[in-house]
Amino acid sequence: MRKLSTSFLFGFVLALICLPRLHAQTGPGAPAGSKATATDAAPAGQAPDDVMKKLSDLVHAGKYAEAQQLTAGLLLAYPEDQRLIKAKVLLDKSLASSNTADLAASADARQLTGMDKVEYNTLIELAREAQQGTGLEQQRASLNQFMDKSRSFLQKHPDQILLWQLRAASAISLNDPMAACEAGQKLIATGAADSNDPNMQRLLAQLNSKGWLDKHEAGDAAKRAKWEWILGTWTIHYTWFDERGGGTGSGIGTEDFTKSGDSIEGYLTDSNGVRAQRFNISGLILDSGEVRWPPVSFEPSDNDKTLKIVFTVPNGKKGKQTVTWLLHKE
Repeated sequence: MRKLSTSFLFGFVLALICLPRLHAQTGPGAPAGSKATATDAAPAGQAPDDVMKKLSDLVHAGKYAEAQQLTAGLLLAYPEDQRLIKAKVLLDKSLASSNTADLAASADARQLTGMDKVEYNTLIELAREAQQGTGLEQQRASLNQFMDKSRSFLQKHPDQILLWQLRAASAISLNDPMAACEAGQKLIATGAADSNDPNMQRLLAQLNSKGWLDKHEAGDAAKRAKWEWILGTWTIHYTWFDERGGGTGSGIGTEDFTKSGDSIEGYLTDSNGVRAQRFNISGLILDSGEVRWPPVSFEPSDNDKTLKIVFTVPNGKKGKQTVTWLLHKE
């Protein structure tokens, strides 16, 4: 997700054209002013021009691995050809470095036209903004925007490998197992498991270690993600209102949410370290991963760091109290 580089392609083209082309040379025995044809024999020790053109076409098409293989084969037959030597150095250096993603981005962009190309570059920019964001909220917002926009774009252009890589990495950051699994499966289908790109291998290893390359495991993780975020200790400011007598009260303390079987249990401890007997709630974990709470108002924030819960508890035979919790989690 760095600035896209064109230096490799430019350098490769220079390597291919730095020596005079055969069809532009005059044959050693030709009359002055005459021009050689494309069918003339190549100078000793140099690969034919039609082969060099094929190599150049592979690079322009973004097929760098194929170009690397062709170059290696040609060097066996033409070990002194300086064009091939320079091309091999550039290809080896680029494919062994982290610039591979930049090359892929450039190649992918060249395959697109019009607004599709603009949309593609917009997605790359969103991914870059997420990486460069100074705060977690800014990064999360950019990642969510990238995930939303890239979903529809990839439905139209499912062969954009770099975007699938970025979606997989973004899904890991956002703890979205199903989106990560989809991206991982797309990458595996393109042969990414056999890739020599260290960034690709590291990404796949991360997905595999989480179990997110398997659809069933990713589905189970997605269900857990719907309730696991609430577990742990929250700081709390709570108030209550007695609907019968009009009394009010407030306090501070902590709220501990734990999993017990198929339930989420929430227990309030006041500032004196005393666990409350009445101001507690319990929710049932459904098969979908959602939690069914008793009749309460349950308002989590987008970042799962703040939470507002409003519920009622009995107060005597006919009365009841309305309780409001304002919770915060570091």
